[in-house]
Amino acid sequence: MKIAISGSNGLVGSHLCDYLQAELGAEIIKIPRERLYGDAKSLAKLLDGVNVIIHLSGASILSRWTKNRKKILRDSRVETTKNLCKAVAFLKNKPDQFICTSAVGIYNNLNEHSEESKSYSHDFLGKVCIEWEQAAMEMQKLDVATSIFRLGVVLSKQGGIIQKSLPFFKLGIGGRLGSGKQQFPFIHIDDLIKVYGFVISEKSKGIYNLVAPENVNNADFTKMMAKILKRPAFCHIPSFILRLLLGEASTVLLNGQDILPNRLKKEGFEYKCLTLEQALRALI
Repeated sequence: MKIAISGSNGLVGSHLCDYLQAELGAEIIKIPRERLYGDAKSLAKLLDGVNVIIHLSGASILSRWTKNRKKILRDSRVETTKNLCKAVAFLKNKPDQFICTSAVGIYNNLNEHSEESKSYSHDFLGKVCIEWEQAAMEMQKLDVATSIFRLGVVLSKQGGIIQKSLPFFKLGIGGRLGSGKQQFPFIHIDDLIKVYGFVISEKSKGIYNLVAPENVNNADFTKMMAKILKRPAFCHIPSFILRLLLGEASTVLLNGQDILPNRLKKEGFEYKCLTLEQALRALI
């Protein structure tokens, strides 16, 4: 089996390449970033003969969103997805599956959301996710089974919130962000990459919410980090400070969605870490 992966050097991509080689015996074709933005016919040559395409590429969202940065955030997701579809259209033998990344940020923070929910967010990130998924679904018109993975907060020692916050919690100066009441839909990175293997093996398609089943908020995360590290965590970063530092991008930290991973549960996916405590103890 040949699997082409964009974003293969990122946090998820690097783990995923190793996993798919070890567990599925897959031959990995890494899609360089410049090829995603380049000529579609040239990209098609790279993709010729692959069975599965996994699209992980996307610029980091945790930075101040200037007008130029917003364009980068959008184009790195939407335009690269459109170019992949253009490239596949040139192929005589098309891949069997296309798995495109999205985010739980597509949903608003007012409701509980299963994969069937249409209560979308209309902030910048929500609109990007909507456009991103619309671009991805064009692959279905090419008779390629298409899955969209709406990722929650990925927990890993190598990056993301754990890597950034752990030094502060170890010093006893960790704390909640804003009110702490914002939902914290998480998934351990081992479970995340396992879902890719699961969906490829089952030849599934459609939308998946990639989060653990437990419902927790930012305050719960703070308390659990303090409990496991046996350190105080009384510090608090007020919302207005985050808004001053990050501007509109602060919504990533201050808004959270209540997410249900109904499809994974229904289809019998077996989690390694069902709870936040299990996930954090496996990492810290």
